[in-house]
Amino acid sequence: MENSEILDEFQPSRNSEKEWVINNQMQESLSNAAQWGNILAIIGFVMLGLGAVVGLAAIVSIAAFGAMGEGIPEMEGMSIMIWVAIGLYIVFLVVYIFPLLYLKRFSTKMKAAMAGDGSQSLADSFENLGKLFKFLGILTLVVIGVYFAFYVLMFANGI
Repeated sequence: MENSEILDEFQPSRNSEKEWVINNQMQESLSNAAQWGNILAIIGFVMLGLGAVVGLAAIVSIAAFGAMGEGIPEMEGMSIMIWVAIGLYIVFLVVYIFPLLYLKRFSTKMKAAMAGDGSQSLADSFENLGKLFKFLGILTLVVIGVYFAFYVLMFANGI
């Protein structure tokens, strides 16, 4: 197949809907991406569940340990830091749900589209993939902002 033939397949049709042609190689790649996305989403949900169980066990054990250490002055400052860490851990688990949901929806809709369910499933699949990338991009910017603020505070405390 020559390059001009490949480019012709990527050109939108002349009608108003601008439909795209998906050849066998693209279909195979999209199907493969859907399978791996599904596997990663399932593993992510399992890890999320295990993380929730571990977090719950940590909360129970820390609460029990904190009850034993009441009245000890050294434990008062540690207790606040531990609860803040637990709060951040819970926030991380909740935030982690969204990219997993978008990935699972992408995979499910893409599998349906490749099985012949129609262009709406393909459109929904790509919409969820776009939401996944948007979420991860915003999350990355937030993490960079937190790092920046942390370093500014460290620098300010050092002076």
